[in-house]
Amino acid sequence: MSPISFISLLFLSHFFAGKTILATPIAGIVCSEDLKEKPSDSLVKFVDEEVVKIAKACLSNRDEEEITGNILKYGMAQFLNPYSLMDAMYVIGLTELRSVLGLPLSVPWKQGTKPTADELAAASTIEEYYKLKEPYSSEHGNSKFLLEKHLPPAIKFLDKRFPAIRIMYRRHLEESACIVDKKGVIGREKIDYMIEEYWNIIAPISEAMLGIMFHMNDCRFERTNWYHRRQFLRQ
Repeated sequence: MSPISFISLLFLSHFFAGKTILATPIAGIVCSEDLKEKPSDSLVKFVDEEVVKIAKACLSNRDEEEITGNILKYGMAQFLNPYSLMDAMYVIGLTELRSVLGLPLSVPWKQGTKPTADELAAASTIEEYYKLKEPYSSEHGNSKFLLEKHLPPAIKFLDKRFPAIRIMYRRHLEESACIVDKKGVIGREKIDYMIEEYWNIIAPISEAMLGIMFHMNDCRFERTNWYHRRQFLRQ
């Protein structure tokens, strides 16, 4: 694993829990017969291309203000936005994961805790089991920087400026659902599999976002060589 990959995963593992955000429900997933054990070549190519574009993006002062819902000027916004953007990136992925699994789309604003074996065993439904297993971070719901109201404008900004983020989540999770369904995996094992695939797709997306963060204050530098990890989904 590259040093940047390690830093990004360490940062992200510290950062997430859940929020109140909407995703578009998926009416039905059409599975390709070509899907076997790994994501399709077209998806891998799409992810590789889009994460590089995102990593090279620059945010203007106006962008910084828009991310906050225009409640802060850009100077103050630059302190808050790294937290709100990374959290927004997480929540977009979780709403897509919930959508693919056919679960309620609203991600609560609360601090999660690691479930015990007894709590998992006592879960009477798949939804209860998922809620116990849903990824979280120590920052979420108990952040020193974020309030729940900071998330919606940040998510709105990402959906407008970088729509490929949601598309990458959705395409990968849809393909993953097709693969696991072909294997006949259901119930809790399917939930575990899909959460693992959520982490697989968030890895390249998070590195792309960190490409923006590392140079948020100065976009004069050419970052052609910054994003050096390619084809995450094949590894």
